[in-house]
Amino acid sequence: MSLLTLVILAAIAALAFAAYNYFVIKKMDEGTERMQEIAAAIRTGADAFIRYEYKVLIGICIVVAIVLGVVVSWQAGCCFVIGAIMSGCAGWFGMKSATYSNVRVSNEARKTKSLGSTLKVAFRGGSVMGLCVGGFALLGIFIVYIVFGKLLGQLSMDSMVLTHNWMGIEFVPFTMSISSYALGCSMIAMFNRVGGGIYTKAADMGADLVGKTEAHIPEDDPRNPATIADNVGDNVGDVAGLGSDLLESYVGAISSAVILAIHLFLSSEAKGQGMTTEVLEKLFFYPVLFVAIGLIACIIGIAYLLFKKVSDKPHRELNIATWLSAVLTVIGGLVLSVLFFKDTDLTGTGFALGVYSPWLAATLGIVSGIIIGAIAEYYTSYDYKPTKLIAEASKEGAALTITQGLSVGMISCMAPLIVLGVAIAVSYFCCGMFGVAMAAAGMLSFVSTTVSVDTYGPISDNAGGIAEMSGLDEEVREITDKLDSVG
Repeated sequence: MSLLTLVILAAIAALAFAAYNYFVIKKMDEGTERMQEIAAAIRTGADAFIRYEYKVLIGICIVVAIVLGVVVSWQAGCCFVIGAIMSGCAGWFGMKSATYSNVRVSNEARKTKSLGSTLKVAFRGGSVMGLCVGGFALLGIFIVYIVFGKLLGQLSMDSMVLTHNWMGIEFVPFTMSISSYALGCSMIAMFNRVGGGIYTKAADMGADLVGKTEAHIPEDDPRNPATIADNVGDNVGDVAGLGSDLLESYVGAISSAVILAIHLFLSSEAKGQGMTTEVLEKLFFYPVLFVAIGLIACIIGIAYLLFKKVSDKPHRELNIATWLSAVLTVIGGLVLSVLFFKDTDLTGTGFALGVYSPWLAATLGIVSGIIIGAIAEYYTSYDYKPTKLIAEASKEGAALTITQGLSVGMISCMAPLIVLGVAIAVSYFCCGMFGVAMAAAGMLSFVSTTVSVDTYGPISDNAGGIAEMSGLDEEVREITDKLDSVG
């Protein structure tokens, strides 16, 4: 029980920080009457979309929960509902923050003409989504551990056996509960990411075809009626959809590590390798504690950017916040591993490097995540050659633009695949499949910071649209475009 205190403290701290940033954003000035009018239209459209989507989702989730409760167990149905609620809340609150932040970013750029101060407003708005992803995910896991694991006894050693329900389906009770929680998160993620994503791209393409192709007017021109729909799409797809999607991945990585720990124990028993129940109990908690440390590190990384004097180099500032979160997670994870597994008989675990094995696997995930992020930046930022080649090709017409863009996209996949392959192989050497799961958990352990950076992009994009439709100075649009391109 005392171990899980760290988890709930991390979750509460993240959600409290998210609430603080949300109310700070809401207190800021929205700018001119025209800016407020446009922002209200975007907000109304985003609210209408997600309310309708969630209305449909509630009915589907109720049906799936009932089916799980009947076919598997009532505990599985309840955990599914918890997962759906947590994922839905993260998407809702993150999107609400984005719809309030966009106009504040435009107004900050209008008033200060400062890239650094505008970056801070956009990042603060994005941090609400990032912190909600980590906070709600861990809050749900804490509830599953306490209610179903502890109070209902699913984490007791007597329950670490295959059981049969009335239909003859075999499962380990706790692994089914945490899997159902992850399934609930996945259900919301699927609708938010796919539904919101299709809406986003349809609105974006429609606005571009009507405006730039047919009417030959600038992007986000107020004469284009599809512009509001395009800006609404940024919020429902690139904010709510992205957040729910990464929350699902985050929970899935944690769940896989816990499930593989139980598989490792059952396999050790079957082969007579001597893995103890004490080690199994520690393997239950290690992935959750590791990501809790990662969430605390993210809070520090996000706060570092928000409470310091920010320069006019957004790339540098965002990278520092990300790297700080990652480094603190690595250091905290090392301390956890040494203290957690010292004086523990690791027989039967397959830990090749003793107490450092799961930490090293998770660190490989963190490092590979940062490397993949750097590779993505190289292939997508206008500061580097790949995008400049695409821009150059566009001078020759649509055909060369498409082929050049497609070739760059294909080439960009190679390096991340190599990085992932190396990380999987080395983490497997460290501690088998549990190590691979810990590498995935490590890669997502500082997800709150990465989602904050990702969400700040569409907020800046919306801010640019508001600036254009409000007739603000060109310098304002230049600032928001710069921030958008970095995001």
